[in-house]
Amino acid sequence: MSTTTESTAHVDTAAADDSREALLEHASTLGDIARELGLPDLAQTIGEDTRRRLDDHRVRAVVLGEIKQGKSTLINAILGDDALPTGVTPTTGAVATVRVGDEPGTFLCHDDRRESLAAERFAALATGREPPPDNATIELVVGAGALPPTLEVIDTPGMNDMERVRGAISRGELPRADVLVLVLDATQLLNRTEMAFLRDAVAAVGGLAGSGARLLLAVNRIDLVAPSDRPLLVDYLRRELRSLAGEDEQESIEIFQTNARGALRNPEDDSEGVEQVRALRRRLVEIADGHADVLPARARASLARHATLLAHNAAIAARALTLEELALRREIRSIEREVVDHESDLVVVREKLAEGQTRIRQESEARIERFREDLRASTMACIDTASLRVLSNHLPGSLHDAYLAFAREESERLRAELDELTRQAIRTHGEQARRRLFQATMRLGFRGPPIYIDPPSVVLEAGLVVIGLAGTAVMYFGSMAAGLTMTVAGPLATVFLREKSLRDARVRAKDELPGALERASEAVLDSIRRVIEQHVAAVEEHLVLANVALGRQLVAVLECARERLGPDDAEGAPKRRAAAQQRLLELEQSLYRMRHQLRDSATA
Repeated sequence: MSTTTESTAHVDTAAADDSREALLEHASTLGDIARELGLPDLAQTIGEDTRRRLDDHRVRAVVLGEIKQGKSTLINAILGDDALPTGVTPTTGAVATVRVGDEPGTFLCHDDRRESLAAERFAALATGREPPPDNATIELVVGAGALPPTLEVIDTPGMNDMERVRGAISRGELPRADVLVLVLDATQLLNRTEMAFLRDAVAAVGGLAGSGARLLLAVNRIDLVAPSDRPLLVDYLRRELRSLAGEDEQESIEIFQTNARGALRNPEDDSEGVEQVRALRRRLVEIADGHADVLPARARASLARHATLLAHNAAIAARALTLEELALRREIRSIEREVVDHESDLVVVREKLAEGQTRIRQESEARIERFREDLRASTMACIDTASLRVLSNHLPGSLHDAYLAFAREESERLRAELDELTRQAIRTHGEQARRRLFQATMRLGFRGPPIYIDPPSVVLEAGLVVIGLAGTAVMYFGSMAAGLTMTVAGPLATVFLREKSLRDARVRAKDELPGALERASEAVLDSIRRVIEQHVAAVEEHLVLANVALGRQLVAVLECARERLGPDDAEGAPKRRAAAQQRLLELEQSLYRMRHQLRDSATA
């Protein structure tokens, strides 16, 4: 415990700047915390990515896109060689890393060793005909000149592949990217899935402003579009991207109109599409050559992202410790059965969250409107009969108390509704997995009895994923007391105390009351909107950050929490539970402070 206690102190005190030493210290701290939470794989990822950026100085360009958009062909065109498998059917079934090395060839990489692969087996692994062993990746090492040594290119499966694992792997590569190369089809730009994927990609790399990340869009097969129409495509893309990225992020997004197949056939062709492939390669080389500027910022943004993810998981573990040991065991088994191997359909989940966010906000606004009108009517009646002392001394405070009581009740409603929204979103995830299985069996000609995968048990998952968020409503509403005092009680009290006669006080009170109540209601509404928006954003953030590892991380964190808890009837169990909860909450708070330090240093 002493090591991780010291790590927590480092979170609070280490300067969050771009120096190698400070960033490596943060990485070490986060690794210690990840292991304490039962996430050794995440600890390893944090360490490896930070060292790759700061010690190995390698920029990681991840090539993404839907199936059959020409991702592998584009990489081959950049390399100037048919190095990766391509074909008329989806051919990328696993993540493949392409980099320069002294010994060109194809390799299977384990945690601590590399083994040479025959070309046939590399092709089988790359196309998904043979799954790679656990915790192993495939690698294509090319000779000097094909790429700069400071650049590695990652080929990924299609993000809309019907085979769940392929799309999941693509999404799992997002957070590790320094450059995102999204390959689009010039004949059908930016469908719903691609727009959602872009949003996830930008969120996963920590945004574009100040994070060092770059987003390069390769509009492929541009040769199929008439030259006169190509500027219209670019204008359309830029309009759509404005809704995705802020003005300060636009310079981090670049568009290339490519013809990858033509460039692979004739690299020296002077057509626009082939020249744009060369331009894309030059841009990647330029970014890799500027690694000294790019990679420290990327390391900082990645560490901030991991601090956020670990903070969520610390909160999950703290929430788990409120459950009885047997109940926790049951929920872990349920998550293992239903969640671990499911891919989140983030497009559908995000739509569910957006719909729920709108509904909850509108229903809350309607309740506030009814409350305000009821309060106005009853107060107007009171004004007609109240004495001057009541009007000046008691009425403003009573209005203030009424709003605070309403706010407390509304916070409880929001707590329940936001928890239920999260449950519904995750049920949607489970339902999508079931539908995909059904579609896959139909596609394969399966005509046996129906196969059903029930939606996952979400009582624990929903409550844990949003832990620390349900209480947000109480926190926000609690902080409104001073604001409401000024908004409601202050103006009314000032008016009443000025009046000399009861009649004048009543007239002035009736004149001022509607405006004061309107301002108070708007203050409550502003807080409610923030609560809902931050809750939904935090759920989305956790889904994007954890991504394909969501189920595995939940199980690992809960198992670790269960071990901390021990049997309910063990000696000292309540004291041990309380101490463990306190430790986890301290970790969560420290991690959020570290995240803020890292993000603040990006804008310093």
